[in-house]
Amino acid sequence: MEPNLAQAKRNKVLGRGFSTGTAATAAARAALRGWLTRSAPSLVAVRLPGELWYPVPVAECSWTDDQAEAAVIKDAGDDPDVTHRARIVARVLCRAHGPLGAGVLVRGGEGVGTVTKVGLPVHPGEPAINPVPRNMIRDNLQDELGRLGRSGKVPVARRTTLPTGPGMAVWLPFDSTYGGPPGLVVEVEIAVPRGKELARYTLNPRLGIVGGISILGTSGIVKPFSNEAYQETIDSALQVAAANARPFVVLSTGGKSERLARSALSSWDEEAFVQIADFFAYAVKGAAMRGFKGIVHSVFFGKAIKMAQGQEYTHAHRSPLDLLPMASLAEQLGYEPVFCQELANANTARHALELLQRRQSHDLIVAIAREALERSRRFSGCQLAVRLLLFDYDGAPLADLQSPDWPLDP
Repeated sequence: MEPNLAQAKRNKVLGRGFSTGTAATAAARAALRGWLTRSAPSLVAVRLPGELWYPVPVAECSWTDDQAEAAVIKDAGDDPDVTHRARIVARVLCRAHGPLGAGVLVRGGEGVGTVTKVGLPVHPGEPAINPVPRNMIRDNLQDELGRLGRSGKVPVARRTTLPTGPGMAVWLPFDSTYGGPPGLVVEVEIAVPRGKELARYTLNPRLGIVGGISILGTSGIVKPFSNEAYQETIDSALQVAAANARPFVVLSTGGKSERLARSALSSWDEEAFVQIADFFAYAVKGAAMRGFKGIVHSVFFGKAIKMAQGQEYTHAHRSPLDLLPMASLAEQLGYEPVFCQELANANTARHALELLQRRQSHDLIVAIAREALERSRRFSGCQLAVRLLLFDYDGAPLADLQSPDWPLDP
């Protein structure tokens, strides 16, 4: 998800959608209702965190003598989410006299990833269904059963369990407010038929989530182009790198700058590379907070200019390019006033770089890179060693700088 797309739609009121966690919860609630009532709901109200309710259309619902199944089509609103229009399916089976009491047993089915690395909110071996969606599923099914009362009759399946999925099942006991039949276990399998294909376009392979997508969400609602969503992605990537004992992490602004960094640091493990988009200060502070020894920035010239000026968030719609500080720096380095004015009046960062390269002003390019590196050090509270790889717009290296405490062989 690229936050800069929001600028292209700034004159439009962007529609919100709902998360994969809300979709999975709605499908599970619809399946349970179909099982209990033998009628297919066209809409279910999902209880979100914060006691809000959100109506979700149900695409289909059916049942047999053993289980019920419902599907919801994920709606991301105007957010460019890879899971938009994905079909999310829940299969539900009810059985009596669970040895652990009443609760929900959640499994990941086809297209839901399995966690294989530490550092994520769920443990290795478990389905990639995050804690908030898990609790939403449990709470909504508890609500649905509570309508029956303790004396209510719940049809139970002839078989004792759903077919086992690729990962372990997760047990979620109902809380003390549960008012449904005692000892009832609701088994839930969440599946995303195209999940394995969709996962290729996410960070899941890098995070060690195999076999499909993650079921995510914190509020249950998707805000289009939200900074919060991208920051959560950065947090997850940093946490996985830290949990897998990576002492150094590479912060790139996008796919191209990451590819260049991978080429320069070819022996580094995949977990060490994190795309941070425009969240310069946020990512640096996050790396410092998680105890890394150092960071590598991989950036193009335009980002370096903004970093050198201490701009915490470098996107154009909030941080317009200002070339006057660079012109002032050129003046301090002894460049003639006419050239300094040319730099100040350059149309773009690319234009400014062309002027510098034409004059072979490598000292000024390095000075900008050095100031960007120092700004990063300050954002980290001087806790991190910093290296900066600077590239021109064709991918050629312009500078490779290191702070004095950068190790010889990181």
